[in-house]
Amino acid sequence: MSITKIKTLSLVLLLFLSLPQMYGQTEEKTNIIHLTGRTLTDSLQPVPYVHIILVNKKLGTASDLNGNFNFPAEVNDTILFRAVGFKYAKLIVKDTFMVEFPYIPITMVEDTILLRETRVSPWERNYVRFKEAVLAYKLPVTDKDRAEKNLNAMQLRSLLLNAPATPTMGFRNTMNSYNDRLYWAGQLPPVTITNPLAWAQFFKALKNGEFKNK
Repeated sequence: MSITKIKTLSLVLLLFLSLPQMYGQTEEKTNIIHLTGRTLTDSLQPVPYVHIILVNKKLGTASDLNGNFNFPAEVNDTILFRAVGFKYAKLIVKDTFMVEFPYIPITMVEDTILLRETRVSPWERNYVRFKEAVLAYKLPVTDKDRAEKNLNAMQLRSLLLNAPATPTMGFRNTMNSYNDRLYWAGQLPPVTITNPLAWAQFFKALKNGEFKNK
């Protein structure tokens, strides 16, 4: 047998042996599907931050503020979509997609929970105590009396001083402090002693005699 025939036979044999491996790689590659989609309500409104769980792989991600999601998955993967106030949505990845990056809109159905009826009765259903309290209550005589009672300066001051800071107040103070630091970053913040308007107000008050002892 000539050397040329031996080389040709070797190439054919090598190609024959590599075909299963090449086929397996191609099949493995086609099993991975890049899913793109959006989580929406029945009225096509986006549902943000939906938890997306690949159940069989124990992996997870989430949709963005506009409900968009984008992640790879494999054929036969089970995907669960979860969000507060909505029923679970389930998707099983199939190999029937005709495009490389299929777009899949996920409809999230609102989950309505019906609560039992609750009745609120005054004075623990004790009609006698309720009647005595109503009869013992003294209404203010005039509108002025009612206004003085509701707008008592000492009571309002006490409520203001003893009232705890609300989350809104704390957030506003924090954001104001943060904005001041950003505004004066890289330079010295102004002080009142170098403010010409403050000096003008001071001299005006001094001229008017507002600092004299009365």
